[in-house]
Amino acid sequence: MDDHSVNWSETRWKEIKSNLTPFLNKSGYKDSDIFFVPISGLTGDNIKEPAGDKCPWYTGPTLMSILDQLPAENRNTNGPLRIPILDKMKDSGVIAHGKIESGTVTVGDKIMISPSGHLA
Repeated sequence: MDDHSVNWSETRWKEIKSNLTPFLNKSGYKDSDIFFVPISGLTGDNIKEPAGDKCPWYTGPTLMSILDQLPAENRNTNGPLRIPILDKMKDSGVIAHGKIESGTVTVGDKIMISPSGHLA
C-alpha cells in the first residue's frame, strides 16, 4: 500500500486479492487459511494500529491481531528429539542454540548430533 501508484486504493487491493487467491488455493491453502490485510511497511499502518483515514474501506483486524489469534501448533513430546540449530558460537567448545520442535530432553540425556553422528 506504500507505493505511490496504489495510494491505499480499494480497487488495487481487491485486484491483488483476486489475483493471489487462486494461486494460493492451487498451492494447497484453503480460503479459511488466507488473510489479506492492507498494511504500510513504512509507516506501520494496519500492522499494530488501524490505518484510520488512510483506509476507511477496510474494517477488518490488524496484522498483529490476526497473528495473535492463530492457533498454536502442537508439538509431539513423545516423538524423536528434533532441535534445528538456530545459532552457534565457539567458547571453550561449541555452543549451539536451537528450539525443540519434537521430543523432550532432560539433564543427563545423551544426544547425537547429525549428520556427524557425534554423541554429546
